[in-house]
Amino acid sequence: MKIYKAAIIGLGPSGLAVNKILYGDSSKEIIAFESEDINKRNNIFGFWLTDWMKPFEKIIEKKWYKWTIGNKDIEVMHTSLDKPYCVTSFKTWKKFCLETKNKLEIINKQVVRYFPEQNYFKIITIDDKIYYAENIYDSRSAKEKKGELLQHFFGINITVADNTFNEDNLTLMHFTEENNVLHFMYILPFSHNKALVESTVFSKDVFPSSWYREKINDYLKKNNITNFKEESSEKGVIPMFFAEEKRSVNSNIFNIGIRGGACKTSTGYAFSFLIKQIQLLKNSKNNHVNIHNFLERKMDKVFINFLKNNREDGRSFIKLASNLNGDEFQSFMMGESSLLTKLKIINSMPKLPFIKELFK
Repeated sequence: MKIYKAAIIGLGPSGLAVNKILYGDSSKEIIAFESEDINKRNNIFGFWLTDWMKPFEKIIEKKWYKWTIGNKDIEVMHTSLDKPYCVTSFKTWKKFCLETKNKLEIINKQVVRYFPEQNYFKIITIDDKIYYAENIYDSRSAKEKKGELLQHFFGINITVADNTFNEDNLTLMHFTEENNVLHFMYILPFSHNKALVESTVFSKDVFPSSWYREKINDYLKKNNITNFKEESSEKGVIPMFFAEEKRSVNSNIFNIGIRGGACKTSTGYAFSFLIKQIQLLKNSKNNHVNIHNFLERKMDKVFINFLKNNREDGRSFIKLASNLNGDEFQSFMMGESSLLTKLKIINSMPKLPFIKELFK
């Protein structure tokens, strides 16, 4: 009977991080379970270059030191020289995380259950095969929950005529006027003629791809882009609620990724936080770490409740951006804002609705 040092359930970005950060420099034998073909996945991850992300600069594919937030009437420009906005792709992250000294076996099967047996775990897959491991890293999580907000998106990578895009300027949020949903366009200009154009929505329900495509086409037409070649597309759903499982009483079970509370619910940012989570686990003797402090979580909860119970068209986001500089804004998005910045954020928000949500 073969007993692996660890079993990773779900080989998404957090599962890959476990392989690289926790076991990459060892000669341990690791097993990973992933029911989908990760070779077909290649979505883009965005993040600001925080201190904990600097060890991974070589996987960054593009940096922007300027970004804009606005709508058809106003545009706020932010800059940050020290902590630019960065992106990498799933393929790049996967390649980086699989280049290790350890031995990783990947099983393309769904895990249906696992349970402790003596000093290891018995893992059963959907085809009734049995595997054994000393530690479990579980990244499975609910992406949707009735009555809760979701950040969902659909984007296309396009090639256009030369010099169409200003590749130095990222459009982080361009809000459009929609009925009963908060919607914005997110534009990543990788070069003067290549960009990811993405339609993003905060709502309780996910829409068909045709809805996002219509918004993308409308945006491109308004910017005089009618002739383009679609190279690829991506879509996703990120929960805007606290989705983490309870900390396991078994010290050898680690809930990771969104399941372990890595996602920042108010913004939907998860990639860099799940990396931070695995870094903290590496230096901890516990099977659970707090990625977001109490005050950040409290503010996120109030903000999410405000979005759930009030019609928002993006003006609150624009006002917040107007009251912060680039460094302050990125510190808020990455959960590192100072008390002074937090006070500026609170002062930017509609007072009466926020006070109501605070005391609920």
